[in-house]
Amino acid sequence: MILAALGAVAVFISIIGYVGSVRAEVGVKTDVLQLKRNIPAFSPVTADDLNRIQVPKKWSPNTMVTDLSQLEGKVAAADLLAGSFLQTGMIVPGPTLQPGQREIAIMIDAETGVAGKVHEGMPVDIYATYQAQKGNAQQSCAARIVRAARVIQIGQETQVKDAKNSSVTESQVPITFALSAADSLKLTREESFAEKIRLALIGGSGTGVDGVKLPPVCETVPAR
Repeated sequence: MILAALGAVAVFISIIGYVGSVRAEVGVKTDVLQLKRNIPAFSPVTADDLNRIQVPKKWSPNTMVTDLSQLEGKVAAADLLAGSFLQTGMIVPGPTLQPGQREIAIMIDAETGVAGKVHEGMPVDIYATYQAQKGNAQQSCAARIVRAARVIQIGQETQVKDAKNSSVTESQVPITFALSAADSLKLTREESFAEKIRLALIGGSGTGVDGVKLPPVCETVPAR
């Protein structure tokens, strides 16, 4: 009996040791999200589409989606299959346009037009400057062409050749705006004729049109 009891204790200790070694080998666990069902491309991924399961942290890459808050405003980047573990590359930002809005991008001077102050989501006024020759005089004008345009994307700075002198390059940044159909058309036209286009941040809440009327400012000087 004593030998049997000692044998049982030895077996129990062996089992505990084995379980402990397995736990040590597996390590700490972390939550990941697994798809319950297929998700069509560009469809939202919601909590109802997911199961939360635990896997060893060392087997979970940093690209795994681990929190539902990471899904806010996101949609499937492609058709997603049930059973897949959700990763950041499988979701992309959803549409940011309101009904009737257009997405339009133009090139802006990196220094005078943006200067590191403009960020995605900010509302800005868009200004343009023009020059025209009138007989022996030169007229220059500045005008606000779009009010409270919402910036939805800022691209990478790039070097662009000057239209008048190909040996000169300028640093420009593509800026994408969400605009009404009328403002999109107006911006497209004015960009073709303007000498320069600049952005101006709006003070205060900046949530909408401020109601301030700004007629074009023009000056005529004798030609040099």
